[in-house]
Amino acid sequence: MPNQDPPRNREAELLPDPFWAADLASLRGQDFALYWYRWQLGLTILAALFGTLPAHRVGGVNIAPVASLLLLAAAGATAWLLHRRAPQEQWYEGRSTAESVKALTWKYVVRAQPFEGEGRDAEADKRFNDLVGRLPYSAQDGPAPGAGTQVNAEMQAARAGTLRERRNLYVNERLRAQKVWYDSRANECDQKVQLWGVGLAVVFSAGLLIAALEATTFTSLHALGVIPACAAAATAWIQLRQYRPLAASYRLAAKELDRIAAGLSHLRPEAPGAETEWSHLAREAEDAISREHIVWRARSQHRV
Repeated sequence: MPNQDPPRNREAELLPDPFWAADLASLRGQDFALYWYRWQLGLTILAALFGTLPAHRVGGVNIAPVASLLLLAAAGATAWLLHRRAPQEQWYEGRSTAESVKALTWKYVVRAQPFEGEGRDAEADKRFNDLVGRLPYSAQDGPAPGAGTQVNAEMQAARAGTLRERRNLYVNERLRAQKVWYDSRANECDQKVQLWGVGLAVVFSAGLLIAALEATTFTSLHALGVIPACAAAATAWIQLRQYRPLAASYRLAAKELDRIAAGLSHLRPEAPGAETEWSHLAREAEDAISREHIVWRARSQHRV
């Protein structure tokens, strides 16, 4: 589950207000979720660490177990907070909505189905507003799409361009730029997989060493209990971030976008029926990009 970069300059000028509202909601949900998951996992590790300390009594009370109890209670409180607020639902739903608005915006701008027609088309404007208004949206952060028009001046100006201008804009600013984003995120996820793999190897190696020392030389060490807690926390974090599945998904999407961009680049704007063919091909291209939004939307249905 990646961080969402700000849109590129040309694209940022085109995107309407509902995108920015949903994007902000998603980023806030993501920040909230990751912040408190870090606390939950860290407090759990600290509770395990205090459980390994030797007895130290103050007023007849062993301090270490009390500290572990308090830390576990704090970890439980963060778990309850995450369940109550369900920030991942806001994160995923906001991301799905933002990307869906972006997909509709590009379809409108390049006159792809279902927004084919003239450069200034009141019916296309009405259809765009209607489809944006139907998108699922979490109102926890930022305003939901309103009843007014969501079509801005930049969208109308780009839509009024020639077929060649719209094709070049879409291929360069949407398809190729999105492919670069997917490739960079796939590489980043691969690096995180390797980094966390090394970290887990270190944790398990430390566990083997500590177990050997406790069994032979330092029989009173009692530090082995920390290792499973660290390993479980690292595994939980890896599962939360989904580095490996995302890397594979991004690479597959990048290849698909490369193929689509090559096909659209060969379209001859001056050929008979080019507008009709372009409307169909551009819609197919955007639908291919939008497949990932379905996954985000499905995830938003499951509270964590």
